Amino acid sequence: MAEIRLTERHRPTGFTRHYYGHPGGPRVEVPPPVSLRLVQYAGDEPRVYLFYCDATGEEMTDTLHDSLEDAMDQAKAEFRVRRDEWRHAPR
Repeated sequence: MAEIRLTERHRPTGFTRHYYGHPGGPRVEVPPPVSLRLVQYAGDEPRVYLFYCDATGEEMTDTLHDSLEDAMDQAKAEFRVRRDEWRHAPR
């Protein structure tokens, strides 16, 4: 749907923290992403995933939202991403 490569302006706000690990095991904080992607799977509408990606484009973690607007609001809260900064991404 859409993606953004994060810049110096998009430093994490601390609004949300993401961790690797399993219940009862060690928890390691996920490093800040290099880019974000908004993805909607066929048959899953209107829900939208917000993928947090590393420098190679690999997903590090994700969040699931009830709408595109909710996912964009999450990106704004975490990284100050404005709606006009997203660019269309091929499916």
